[in-house]
Amino acid sequence: MSSVKFQSPRGTHDVLPDQVAAWQFIENTFREVCRRAGFCEIRTPLFEKTELFARASGESSDVVVTKQMYSFVAPDEQSYTLRPEGTASVVRAYLEHNLSERGPVSKLFYIFPVFRYEAPQAGRYRQHHQCGIEMLGASGPEADAEVLALSHEFLRAIGVAPTLKINSLGTPESRKSYIEKLRAHLEPNRQSLSADSQKRLETNPLRVFDSKEECDHKALEGAPRLLDHLRECDEESTAHFEKVCAILESLGIPFEIDHNLVRGFDYYSRTAFEWVSDKLGAQSTVLGGGRYDGLVEELGGKSTPGIGFGSGIERLLLVREASGNAPLGAEPLAAFVVTLGDAARDAAPQIVAKLRAAGLSCDRDFVGRSMRAQMREANRQNAQWALVIGDDELSAGTVALKNMALGEQETVSLEAAIARIKSA
Repeated sequence: MSSVKFQSPRGTHDVLPDQVAAWQFIENTFREVCRRAGFCEIRTPLFEKTELFARASGESSDVVVTKQMYSFVAPDEQSYTLRPEGTASVVRAYLEHNLSERGPVSKLFYIFPVFRYEAPQAGRYRQHHQCGIEMLGASGPEADAEVLALSHEFLRAIGVAPTLKINSLGTPESRKSYIEKLRAHLEPNRQSLSADSQKRLETNPLRVFDSKEECDHKALEGAPRLLDHLRECDEESTAHFEKVCAILESLGIPFEIDHNLVRGFDYYSRTAFEWVSDKLGAQSTVLGGGRYDGLVEELGGKSTPGIGFGSGIERLLLVREASGNAPLGAEPLAAFVVTLGDAARDAAPQIVAKLRAAGLSCDRDFVGRSMRAQMREANRQNAQWALVIGDDELSAGTVALKNMALGEQETVSLEAAIARIKSA
């Protein structure tokens, strides 16, 4: 146990310098995949009015009911909340700034922290980080396939291979009649359900599918399947889902239909999906999303279709490592300037400046260490080259250039050293 006076709050963590390269890899890969697909980055405030998230999450959601939101009352007596998810903030910005006027379809992505007061677990913190996309204005199955294809490309690019599970939720109207069928199936087994699921049976039976309790899973055995129900009463949603599946097959993206995959709120519709992995033990979701054609209207806009996904970066990093990928370290330092004597030490700032102006990463000694200690520091920083400068080199206008991997050394001008390093 550390004896320091202050530590990071429970459920949060520091990303240390030797870990940053892995984070940058995930973030940069996501940005590049989004760029190629025509998605533009959006950045929203860390907090919003509490009402926004209450309406977007649904009054019966776990985030609201179990008080997972970090909310506070500001001096203006307005209740604000640190964002617990990304979609609501993006949709609010879409409406506030009339992004629909810039084109029929808005393709947006984000990378930012989110906050939920819940029990910390592997890859999930009270402050964790998400990357995600939102595609607003397109209702057809081609848009769903676009989002799914992007998620597939991203996950493959970072070196993970989870399983894609998809389902269709139909429309709010067709889903309403299904809910009655599901309630009728569960009602005789009410007493065998967990306490949470007994409450969900009254407020939103679909949420029983989200339960991790074995008794709830047993009660769901033999339950009517939503996709079968849609084939009976919702031809349009059925055709939409079949088209999404056909496009995925044409793209060579494997998937499984998961009849237990649902979303519990009225503004969700049709396609729902999750990428799941068993690399962390129990099967866990590494990326999830779906269509939310009613959310924009729920938040005060006109009826606008939308679909998107979110993925926790911490979880992605764990799955990537568990998948056998090599650890990612910081890029090696191009050069380390080793100085011998006061005159060389005085000249070091100008030499370092010239190296950096040439686009090379470099560092130097700042605490007056010996040559041997400076060379050890060059090795510690994985410097590819060392530039040794003493009185003789200064008077001759040269440097001793040492290849740290080969141990070879030659005396050249500073300009020649820069050219040699850049060409290596």
